[in-house]
Amino acid sequence: MNRVTTPPLLERRLAILAGCLCAVPRVWGQDAANDGHPLMTELPAVTVTTRKREEPIQTVPISVTAVDGKEAATTIAPSNGNAGLARVVPNLSFTDSGGQFANLFTIRGVGSFAPLSPDDTSVVIYLDEIPRSVYGAQPTLLDVDRVEVMRGPQGTLFGRNTQGGAINVITHAPRFRREFSATAQAGTQGHRLGEMIANAPLSDTLAGRLAVRYSNLDGTVPNILSGSSQGRIQVGAARGSLLWAPGGRTSVTLTGFHDRRESDAPRFIWQQNPSFPQSAVNPSGNIRWQDTGGSLKVEHDFDTVRLTSMTSYQESRSFQPFDLTDGLIYSALTGRPQALFNLAYADYSDIHFKEKTAQQELRLSSQDGGRLAWTAGFNIFRSRFANDSWAIASPAAFNFAMLNGTQANRIDTDSAAAFGEGTLALTDRLKVSLGLRYTHERKDGDYAFVGNGTSKVVPSSRQSLHLTDSFWTGRTGLSYEWTPDVMTYATVSRGAVAAGYPVVSVNSPLGRADPPYPTSKSRTYELGFKSMWLNRNLGINGSVFYNDVKNGHVIVFDPSALLFTAAALNYTSKGMELEAAAQMTPRLKFTAGVGYTHAELNDVPAASKSGARSGNRVPNTPRLSASAGVQYEAPARIGSTDGRATVSLAWQHVGKRAADVRESFDLPGYGVVSTRLGWQHAQWEIYAFAWNLFDKKYVVTGQAWSPTTRSVRVGPPRVVGIGMKLRF
Repeated sequence: MNRVTTPPLLERRLAILAGCLCAVPRVWGQDAANDGHPLMTELPAVTVTTRKREEPIQTVPISVTAVDGKEAATTIAPSNGNAGLARVVPNLSFTDSGGQFANLFTIRGVGSFAPLSPDDTSVVIYLDEIPRSVYGAQPTLLDVDRVEVMRGPQGTLFGRNTQGGAINVITHAPRFRREFSATAQAGTQGHRLGEMIANAPLSDTLAGRLAVRYSNLDGTVPNILSGSSQGRIQVGAARGSLLWAPGGRTSVTLTGFHDRRESDAPRFIWQQNPSFPQSAVNPSGNIRWQDTGGSLKVEHDFDTVRLTSMTSYQESRSFQPFDLTDGLIYSALTGRPQALFNLAYADYSDIHFKEKTAQQELRLSSQDGGRLAWTAGFNIFRSRFANDSWAIASPAAFNFAMLNGTQANRIDTDSAAAFGEGTLALTDRLKVSLGLRYTHERKDGDYAFVGNGTSKVVPSSRQSLHLTDSFWTGRTGLSYEWTPDVMTYATVSRGAVAAGYPVVSVNSPLGRADPPYPTSKSRTYELGFKSMWLNRNLGINGSVFYNDVKNGHVIVFDPSALLFTAAALNYTSKGMELEAAAQMTPRLKFTAGVGYTHAELNDVPAASKSGARSGNRVPNTPRLSASAGVQYEAPARIGSTDGRATVSLAWQHVGKRAADVRESFDLPGYGVVSTRLGWQHAQWEIYAFAWNLFDKKYVVTGQAWSPTTRSVRVGPPRVVGIGMKLRF
């Protein structure tokens, strides 16, 4: 392993950069009061929709972080959007275990390491209120207004399986004015990006918006068999929307999107390799995801209530060709020659996932102004999932004998829910909130297996399985406004993740049925405050929490079958978040956040096949996560041309965490620094940027194959580049 950069060294580097940043005004030598540019004299007000209605974030009595779309674009690499988002939000973690697993988050230690099924996740990503598939492409942070990260169970209003929380990516809606921007970037490691956003009124009542993006990042992990490098990521995205506003009370928004992502990043890299990182798979594989879908949102304002209808359809596909035996890992694992495992297609699997989902939600919300604010409605969700996979394993792949054959698995989910939440002002300062949601689901699993003639598996098998599941989720709380700028709150919430069937069967090759995994239920207790100080130039929000999870779907990596299997274990997590934002001067803004989570397993049965023990840490949950950022802008002249210069600097830290429920080994903590320097004149902007400025070599997940053999996935390297943007 490469040496881990210590926090003091990072702090010294940041101090040097901060010193350079503070020197910028003297270098530019401009009068801040006379440049004619409007300046922020206080922190801007932030409006969120975390309770399905617009309200100031400082009045919402739950822990929520709103990430501004413009700020995110300067610090989050397009090829690494989910991981970058996680690092700027305290106690939000992204688990990149490779393969189809592209949308896996945990919040405060609550979540899934690798999903057993399309809805086996405790943190759901929404794009404009539409849930995204956990097996689909990452929702590109393209033309984004903000991202709302809601901690704790959000099952009341956001619904299915948001036991750990919900992430709502909110894009820019069409507007009745002409806008156009085009962006081009080029950098090291083969980074290329092209982006175009156009908005225009099409009539007095119709407006349209279109956004497209393509980005590329080359791989940097040498494959010693092919002589090439793995880790390439290509991302393509397109989204179009139409807004029809026939009158002052009605609006209709039609949106269509397509996201595509390709990557040949290796899932397993031998960590103890003296020449780490290297890969030895043949073929190297090329994992492909794509999501295509659309939504229709209709809103109408009556005198006292607002009616909202949300209709959506989405089709997600992923394809993963996979060499089962990396020669470096298997040679270290078995002590046998590496050449024995380097035969192309001798140990090989093709995995095809496809999911079609449809959702209809209808809700009513109170209009502003009353002592009682409420939202109520119902939701219908349907998923049709297919896994068509085949594998062949040679005798050298001693632990994959049961993969020989073809699986054709189908999982159908039908869900219906009714929900309601209200907040009543008992006095001018004291408010009480209560929300409940009742969910009923039916799931059907159909498994078909055909062996390829090996003696380790049955010739064929077929199982048809059915289950129903009903559960309550909800939240109750009190909030008190001590002053117009200081509020405290306390909540008790109940969360759940529904029972279901795994998409990959470990029993069909033996002619047996796969048992369902159980419903996970939890309680969450939270105390928090939100405050503004110094004439609203300083905002400080904080919270403490305790989660008690029963039958949590903590996933176990089984190297004997290269499968992630379920371990329904109890665990608790407790900790805190503290976030601050300061408009230090009209030109200088500072943001910071820190999160602490202590999450451990408890009541683990002595005979648990997971290998876990009570007191072990919940995997991939860092005790400490932190971030800090600085943004500065000022007039700047290049030659005889006046313009504006902007500088941003961001530091993100992820602490040490356990690799698995056995605590086989720890993944070391790491820090990433990104920066951007730009100059804008009229419609043009040019800028330079660096992601992972100090080229930190870090790992994101890990698996133990034996007590002495481990594998990890590596994070992307430093990328330095330049960009240009045209706006008019």
